Amino acid sequence: MLSFTENKINEIYNKRTQKVKNQLNIIGSDAFITNNRNNFYYLSNFSGSTGILVITPNENYLIVDGRYTLRAKNEAVNTTIIEANDKNRLTNTVINLLKELKVSKLAVEANNLTLSSYLVYQEHFKIIPTYFLVENIRAIKEEHEISLIKRAMEITQVVLKEVEELLKNNISKIKESEVAFYIKKRITELGGGLAFEPIVAFGNNSAYPHYTPKDTILQENDFIIIDMGATYLGYHSDITRSFCFGNNPKFKELYNIVLEAQLNSIDFLKAGVPAKEVFFKAVEIFKKYNLENYFTHGLGHGVGLEIHELPSLSSVSNDYLNISNVITIEPGIYIENIGGIRIEDLILIKENSIELISNYPK
Repeated sequence: MLSFTENKINEIYNKRTQKVKNQLNIIGSDAFITNNRNNFYYLSNFSGSTGILVITPNENYLIVDGRYTLRAKNEAVNTTIIEANDKNRLTNTVINLLKELKVSKLAVEANNLTLSSYLVYQEHFKIIPTYFLVENIRAIKEEHEISLIKRAMEITQVVLKEVEELLKNNISKIKESEVAFYIKKRITELGGGLAFEPIVAFGNNSAYPHYTPKDTILQENDFIIIDMGATYLGYHSDITRSFCFGNNPKFKELYNIVLEAQLNSIDFLKAGVPAKEVFFKAVEIFKKYNLENYFTHGLGHGVGLEIHELPSLSSVSNDYLNISNVITIEPGIYIENIGGIRIEDLILIKENSIELISNYPK
């Protein structure tokens, strides 16, 4: 967290849990549970890896095993801590608590709860499945969350600038794996965490949208994709740039098409717009050049506590863009035996405009 007074911290978490409680009222549930690490962290500030958060209309409870009791007591906000006997008995402790609270209708996360846990809870309560209840709340970023994402991007762009120089000065010398190692080392040295394993792809390897760096050595005129991101206090950043050092007319031709697709999509961004319509703005450009079959992934995604969050900007998305969404726009084309190009920026949706969180030259 940034530097906040205790009252401000209480206010932040009260607002978050109140949004869940409002949903309980709408769906007619007596309680909601989550064992998803990012969700219980978002709702309680508990940063441990294991726990179950219970939210009722009147109170919040966090059930942990003995490994995390002290940590939970020091971190969790507006939450009663209950210690289970051991980590395998969290579910039993939750069931006993819910029975004491006379819960009959229990809301669970259909996208997170395992089948085995569902069957256990089903023996005791009427189950009401929810779908991305907390994730939809998380998709609308608070002011301090946006600040943390921006700081993560600042770190990322410092390293990206260094990487571009490293590549330019080491043609025929440097390997993909060495560049990936450099990215990870420098992000850590600058006070960030690693958002994901960086993608560093040279030449024909850039035709793989997701690629693991190997020992391929950079050559002049190679297509190059660098996809990387840092975290800062748990919040992620994400950027991709494509480079080519030399004189490669095919790269220039395809790069300009991808850039046109990206700018066409960005121009369409606005709160209230269906996310899939933004996706089709990129496809519109690729179709103009008969390249739509080489665009093989979604256009973008939300970014926050996870590198991939809601909203999803794909052809099948049912999401809408909202004020304070932080999203990527990352069209790409990938042609076997030629190479791939992707251009990705991180963007904040504002009330009457957008803000580019990433501003690295492209």
